[in-house]
Amino acid sequence: MNEADWVVGFHAVLGLLESGQVVEVVLIQDGRRDSRVRTIVSKARGRGVDVRFVPSGKLRDVAGSVPHNGCAARSGPVVLREIDDLIAPEGRPGRLLLLDDVADPHNLGAAIRSAAAFAVDGLIIAGPQAPPLGGAAAKAAAGHIHTVPLIRAKVAADVLVRLAGEGYWVFGADSNGENLRQVKVPERWVLCVGSEERGLRAKTRHRIDEWVSIPMTPGVESLNVSVATGVLLYAMTSGCTEGS
Repeated sequence: MNEADWVVGFHAVLGLLESGQVVEVVLIQDGRRDSRVRTIVSKARGRGVDVRFVPSGKLRDVAGSVPHNGCAARSGPVVLREIDDLIAPEGRPGRLLLLDDVADPHNLGAAIRSAAAFAVDGLIIAGPQAPPLGGAAAKAAAGHIHTVPLIRAKVAADVLVRLAGEGYWVFGADSNGENLRQVKVPERWVLCVGSEERGLRAKTRHRIDEWVSIPMTPGVESLNVSVATGVLLYAMTSGCTEGS
């Protein structure tokens, strides 16, 4: 399955050009000649990508409500993987992230960027409210929408059953969970994060092996989904927990 869309904004376009993925065309706003634009043009032409200078209205048409910062690129299709592609070979460590019905495209994109930063093997995008991978999500991912293996799943619980059968320990993020510093992180795990409003859905919650929370200063109610995801992934992959 493929998803294709426009990538907009300097960091997203630059990241796409540096990723080695297919880029069909780069659009630059007429009159822009600043250093950022020169960098984009140089990278694009160095790869043989068509560069076109267009009126700002054309960029607005492409970007919609997403700020384009004077540039956009039409990417090749985002190739969605199958769950088998994300499962580590038997006896090898594995780390996965699952977003359960997270609807905000900025949170999705930021989570993809965190998954890339902390070398997660893949990200499972689950639930009917999950947004498309273009536009705001692609911009927030800063080019990594093409570098992190992604799959879509209608029902997160079904994927978790499969992963549990492959030896993955299923963590769920919840403010009432165990302090992450005290958690023993095994070699094979999947971290499940839900939406800010509802958290994980009921069927997903039934498949959680262990609940974890981020220790915070009293009086701070919660963190944004993407921020919490980044903190959790950092702790679980960098030796900041008991079992790491």
